[in-house]
Amino acid sequence: MTHFDPSKAKITILDILKYDAVQDESGVIYKDMGTYVQMLVPMKNAKGHDTYEFYYDANGKIIKIVGHSTNSGFTGTKTFT
Repeated sequence: MTHFDPSKAKITILDILKYDAVQDESGVIYKDMGTYVQMLVPMKNAKGHDTYEFYYDANGKIIKIVGHSTNSGFTGTKTFT
């Protein structure tokens, strides 16, 4: 099974429209998931990236960050008040 490596991804205008995703110059992909923004951060690990979910309140303030359990960096949940 292969893993998605965002550093090798080529996001096109059609991809952005279809998937609500953008990629910055460092290879981080941001995807609008409706209730949160998902970030795929390129990493040198077996998966090729770490995945984070950022949750916001109505004012745009970050209220929670979730790091997937398969990340080589932060895992678990951090909440902010």
